[in-house]
Amino acid sequence: MERDVFQQTFERLKTQSGLTDAEIARRLDVNRSTVSRWKDGTISPPLSKIKEIANLFGVSPLEFIDDSVEENEVRNTLKKALPEGAIPVKGKSITVPLYGSIAAGVPLEAIPVEEYIEIPEDVGSWYPYAFLLRVNGESMNKVVPNGAYALIDPYNGEDVGNGDVVAVQVNGYEATLKRFFKLHNTVVLEPDSYNPEYVAQNFTSPETQNLRIMGKMVWFMSPPNAKF
Repeated sequence: MERDVFQQTFERLKTQSGLTDAEIARRLDVNRSTVSRWKDGTISPPLSKIKEIANLFGVSPLEFIDDSVEENEVRNTLKKALPEGAIPVKGKSITVPLYGSIAAGVPLEAIPVEEYIEIPEDVGSWYPYAFLLRVNGESMNKVVPNGAYALIDPYNGEDVGNGDVVAVQVNGYEATLKRFFKLHNTVVLEPDSYNPEYVAQNFTSPETQNLRIMGKMVWFMSPPNAKF
């Protein structure tokens, strides 16, 4: 990988984002001096770190990669470990756990896996800890249809933004999908449906304690046995 390619791209995206060296270092869990050395071209990060940097700036990792690098080398290095319990299968796919529903207050690891479902390897490698959740209902049918399998990237405390579709538990009920918005001291869970009967739910500061975000929807698929 050419240092000039990474340096120029990193410097451009850093300027556009407005993030400081200290903030980038904190988010990527590296020393501030490392960020400074990336910026001045003294060093470049390993390919395995490129994905985290790309995610931070909201771009493809390939923006940092010189065209002369072999495609297979890039793909193989950027690919992260498979999800725990994933079973490699032929045809560039992996399997991830499917949960029919997630009851409130129950840790994910304590919930029985309904079955393992194949998803494309490219998708699974981006979200190594993701799981599938069956969509029940029509409250998000503009985005994901009833009965589909939604791939959920587990919540890590800081990666949910306004407008993201999240799997969330409300007041002890099973996890549901809604668009997430945080406005001052209020959290809004908004449906995205063709049915006008579904309305947004607003939660003020004390009430947000009754919300549990399980993760963010990053992809969805039809069930393997779906009939069209």
